Amino acid sequence: MQITEHILTGNDCYKAGRTITPKGIMVHSTGVAQPRVEVFLDAWNKPDVSTCVHAFVHQGGVVETLPWNWRGWHAGPPPKGGVSANNTHIAFEILEPAGHTYQGGSMVGYDAEKNAGYFAAVYRNAVELCAYLCRRYNLDPMEDILDHHEGYLRGIATNHADVAHWFPRHGKSMDTLRADVKAELEGGETVTQEQFDALLAAHRQEVEGRPAETWAQMAWEKSVAAGLFDGTKPQAPLTREQAALVLERLGLLEKP
Repeated sequence: MQITEHILTGNDCYKAGRTITPKGIMVHSTGVAQPRVEVFLDAWNKPDVSTCVHAFVHQGGVVETLPWNWRGWHAGPPPKGGVSANNTHIAFEILEPAGHTYQGGSMVGYDAEKNAGYFAAVYRNAVELCAYLCRRYNLDPMEDILDHHEGYLRGIATNHADVAHWFPRHGKSMDTLRADVKAELEGGETVTQEQFDALLAAHRQEVEGRPAETWAQMAWEKSVAAGLFDGTKPQAPLTREQAALVLERLGLLEKP
C-alpha cells in the first residue's frame, strides 16, 4: 500500500484546525460510481464543503487528505444526540468503481464479477491502511474498527448503509475486514499474492478496454488528432516514460 499526501487545505474542516485523540477507525464508501480520486480531491478542496475525511482508498493506494489527528467531518450528528465519531475516529472513504447507480440507497446494475479485481485491490488497501493506523495509534482491530452503518447502530453516526451495502457482494463484511486487519498485524495474509495479481491484471485489462469517459471525450479526441496519443486504451495508466514522450511532443522539453 502506498500512501500519498494531498491535504485538503481549502476545505473548511481543515481550516477549523481541531484535533482529536484517535480512538478508532470508521470505514466509509463514497456512494457514487467514481473510481478517480482526483475528482474528489478537486471537489472537496474548497470552502463550503460539508464533508471531509482523513483519506481516500483507491485501487492504486491511499491518499491522505487530513492529518490523522485532525477532527474530520464524516459521521454527522448522532440522531439521538451524544458524541459523534467525528470527535473520536479516523475516517476514510473507499472509492467505488464505475458502472452502477443508486436507488433507495441500494446499488443498481452493479456487476460483482466484472468488478472483482477492483474490489480486491481497494479492499486490500483498506486492510493495510487499517493495520497501519492500528499500529500507529495502538488500536484493537477487532474492537476499534467499524463502518458508518455500525456507527449509526452504536449511536455515534448518522443513518448510512456503507459499507454493508457493498462488501457482501464480494463475500466480505466488516467482520472479515477486522479479521484480515488482525491477520495483517500478526503477519498473516488474506488473499494469496497470486490471486491478487490475477485479479488486478484482469481488472487492468478490463479498464484499458474501456472508451474515454463522456466528460473527457472531446479532450481525448483532440489529443489523438494532435498526435499526442495513438487513440487506443484511453483509460490505461500513464507511465513516466509515456508522460515524457507527451511532453516532448508538446515541445515542452526544448531548452530555452
